[in-house]
Amino acid sequence: MNEAKASLGPALRIAWASPLNQASAIGRVSVDVAEALVGRGHGVRLIATEHADFANRPRHPTTVRSEHWSQVDLAALADDFDIVVVNVGDHFGFHAGIFPLMESAGCLGVFHDFYLFNLFQGWLQDCGRSRTETWRQAKRVSEITSVYGQPLGALAAGVEAALLDTIAARIPMTEWVARRCSGVLAHARFYQDRLIAACPGPTAAGPLPVSGRGIPPLEPRAEERITLLTVGHMNANKCVAEAIAAIAASPRLAKRVDYRLVGPIDPAEAERLRTMAQGLGYGGLSIIGPVDEASLNRSLEDADIICCLRRPVLEGASGSAVEGLLAGRPVIVADAGFYAELPDEVVFKVPADIDLGALTGQLERLCADEVLRRTAGAKARAWAEGHFNIGAYLEVLEPLMWATIAAQPVLGVGRGLGAELARLGLGEGDVAVRRVDDALTGLFAAKP
Repeated sequence: MNEAKASLGPALRIAWASPLNQASAIGRVSVDVAEALVGRGHGVRLIATEHADFANRPRHPTTVRSEHWSQVDLAALADDFDIVVVNVGDHFGFHAGIFPLMESAGCLGVFHDFYLFNLFQGWLQDCGRSRTETWRQAKRVSEITSVYGQPLGALAAGVEAALLDTIAARIPMTEWVARRCSGVLAHARFYQDRLIAACPGPTAAGPLPVSGRGIPPLEPRAEERITLLTVGHMNANKCVAEAIAAIAASPRLAKRVDYRLVGPIDPAEAERLRTMAQGLGYGGLSIIGPVDEASLNRSLEDADIICCLRRPVLEGASGSAVEGLLAGRPVIVADAGFYAELPDEVVFKVPADIDLGALTGQLERLCADEVLRRTAGAKARAWAEGHFNIGAYLEVLEPLMWATIAAQPVLGVGRGLGAELARLGLGEGDVAVRRVDDALTGLFAAKP
């Protein structure tokens, strides 16, 4: 990761809110960013955002001062810091504390995930602990309707039966969180328009900074066996079943490929995948489960190819895909979301719908050409090191922090006027509301 140089402006007092749990990839990135900001002369305090159920688990090590959000004086938050940065992800247990922080101060939201429906569901369950299920269902509908309108509010009423891709496409709840922010940062362009439409303040997109693990490059290998690796939580959208089917469809692949799954997996899903592989006559599946950092590093080093498919795409940017590139391994991705924005020359893409014939073809191409695997991996590593580094990230983040600080007075006036107009019964379509909005937009645009 490139070293961050001097700050682009005067020192800031920054509250950096993030999960710090060692199981959180966002926490790992946050510690790196916080330490880089300190290195550039800023004053930084890490605020751990985990729910109380996760608060006492091991944290990522750091020299930056940290405290749990429940220990923060929320009433003094806006006075104690120039800016509060909240890292947003789709795990309520890790991100529960962002909500009281956003209610206490204008925040810059860093959106690590595009899909935030699980975060919303966790919030709903938590704030409705003493309420009935009927109340929670009504609250779900009203919250979704307030963001997406009545037609999609109707979808919320039957959300338990909705398909994942339907929820992701129509009510991902990205905007629900962005509306609470004074500025927003995306890690890919594909969901930035949603943030722009929802957040009244400045927005930007910047490359996710990921620390490499020091995995040595692929060396010439004489053995016939090929190791294909998928890492992370083995959720349904990771397309593991499709990868198994693509391997089994080719006798050459079925004989040569060892497919390893490294990361948490539900026992029922593990059994389903084993049964599927057996039914297809494929015996090369290994379900490793969750591992420690050292074991994960060994898995990356042992891999010849990394399979990083998603359908639908739920994350803003994929840390596992970036780590695969930084490890110097050829990475297979779907041509969708963040992955579609990766250059064609550094990844191996298959159609967004995960066409099995195309996936089999890419696997056969890589398995048959050892030189291609090494040269493609080296090219991927070189590009990723130049793109996903802390210096490039701070070149986007620091100006966005300053723009968000500059916008706070105007946004505060706008929110106050909005509340007063709502109290008077004036809706968004009222001419008075449009005039106020136009005036504030012009004032905001005049800001440097």
